[in-house]
Amino acid sequence: MAKIDFTKIVKPYYKNAVIALEELIKINSVYDQATISTSAPYGKGVKKALNYIAELGELFGFEVDRCDNYLSELTFGKGDKLISVFAHADVVPSGHGWEQDPFIPFYKKGCLYGRGATDDKGPLMAAFYAIKALKDNNLINNYRVRLVVGGDEERGSSCLKYYFEQLKKEQPTFGFTPDATFPLVYGEKGITNFISEKNINLPEIVSLKGGLAFNSVIDQATLQFLADEQFAEFLKKTRKIETKVLEQYVMEATFSGVSAHGSMPEKGKNAGLLALEAYAEFYQNKEIKKLISLFKDFNGKPFGGFKKGKNLGLTTYNLGVIEYQNKTLTLKVNFRYPEKTNVNECIKNFDLASGFTSKAIYDSPPLLFSLKSKLVKTLLNVYRDESDDKKTKPITMGGGTYAKNAENTIAFGPAFPYEVNNIHNANEFINIKNFELQMIIYARAIYELGNLK
Repeated sequence: MAKIDFTKIVKPYYKNAVIALEELIKINSVYDQATISTSAPYGKGVKKALNYIAELGELFGFEVDRCDNYLSELTFGKGDKLISVFAHADVVPSGHGWEQDPFIPFYKKGCLYGRGATDDKGPLMAAFYAIKALKDNNLINNYRVRLVVGGDEERGSSCLKYYFEQLKKEQPTFGFTPDATFPLVYGEKGITNFISEKNINLPEIVSLKGGLAFNSVIDQATLQFLADEQFAEFLKKTRKIETKVLEQYVMEATFSGVSAHGSMPEKGKNAGLLALEAYAEFYQNKEIKKLISLFKDFNGKPFGGFKKGKNLGLTTYNLGVIEYQNKTLTLKVNFRYPEKTNVNECIKNFDLASGFTSKAIYDSPPLLFSLKSKLVKTLLNVYRDESDDKKTKPITMGGGTYAKNAENTIAFGPAFPYEVNNIHNANEFINIKNFELQMIIYARAIYELGNLK
């Protein structure tokens, strides 16, 4: 097989790929309950983003299936072998702390900023133009390539479940999802979301609300409380938080934290817990102090929820949403766990320690690939050759991807080792030079997988 210069093949597409990415970032594709309909199962914004991808596919001669607006599927080529790339067009809520509007792309120091720039709109576009480059150069022969773009990855991948279970779509011969890190991820922790509730009388609190999603650290929480000038002065002196009067008997304080991905709660600062901590300290509420102590260790040690796996590491617990209303305190927790973990036992231990009643509403078991598999070896070699990074080893992670929902599929990029891109945080960005390298890597990876014997 003659050596192919994938850099030369992909280079003419750099400019158009960036323009297309800018247009996609402009679409607010956060799940929107208020605009859900039979033709927009995840809301109008997600539908608009999926349509944008479908229209690009139609423009460039792909076979397109809109999949009942749950996903957009773009296919090219003929043959028994199917190489699938799974990406997603939905994004997490923008949150707080952005320098500019998160849905108006802007540039700084060679990087493109905007919600979804790296997760997952950037790599989605890198994969799309990689496939287009292969198509235009007649390098898709005797195999098919399929780009599958989902609309609900951030909430648990119901889109891909619909794709395989309801639409009965074909599983890939080999596949990858550009939604993690390089060189590749050969193992992913299991993920369970659970909701915990407890009837509790917090007489000084009118309401507490914080967080937008299970899988993000709460970056802002709003506490409304019965007017208490001493508590307001306490917040000002000890937390530097100014309060405001909403009405004669109600005051409000807003707590700011630092957002982070739910798989790495230790990298954030949970505003919901900060609000509870301030309340418990001033009013000396022992019950709330105990609850806070259970989340001080992100691995679950305080309540007997700690587990460790040989391949997938430690358990983590992220408090993603908190609400207190009508004497009911509700917690939404993102629990990630290694192989051989008894999920029910861990949640039960939390309930026993906290006095809450919990219910699991979502579960995705752990995933592990052999480092000797054809898929792993091929993708690793492609990455090492094109990036010239010969040292970085494949990893396992706490994050969950579409790889769990599709057969013979692995998370492959887009983040390069030691790269910081603010995924799920304010000011998310993608380095344009790295975006171009992603296109090269993905083009070669698809070609190599398509020609595996």
